[in-house]
Amino acid sequence: MRTSIVATAALALVACGDALAPVTVGAPYLLRRVNGQPLPWTTPVTDSSYTAATITEGWVVFLDHSRAQRHERIGRWVLGPSRVDSQWIGSEWTEAATYERRSNAIIFSYGNNVLEWFVPAQPAETLYVTRGGGLMLRVTNLVPPLDSVIKEYCTTANCRTVP
Repeated sequence: MRTSIVATAALALVACGDALAPVTVGAPYLLRRVNGQPLPWTTPVTDSSYTAATITEGWVVFLDHSRAQRHERIGRWVLGPSRVDSQWIGSEWTEAATYERRSNAIIFSYGNNVLEWFVPAQPAETLYVTRGGGLMLRVTNLVPPLDSVIKEYCTTANCRTVP
């Protein structure tokens, strides 16, 4: 009898717990992998009209319980006029968002809509919470031959070793 009372009390405590996706406020979730590969990650080289780009850094930070930021640094090697010399042209962006927690995901809503492939082109993005407490983002509607890119973020506490 006593065991069933303790079990019932424990179940009640679990049921009353926060069923929303966990968020660590202030600690950066670092971009560690893109399409399963560690950073720096370069878009596939093809004979298409775009120049391959390389993502060198990224992070997500939850500023408080409703606001967040997402950041990336990206660059491209561009050939000079002689077609021999090349130059690294890099850029970075940080975009503010409001967010809403769901049971297994966090929805980012952006205030403006910048139409570049590496900056959030959609007004909202869904970051799914992984088993280890990291975040996974699938970016879609990219320039062919890519149809999507999967980005994996983690905090220092939940990062797995990247080869």
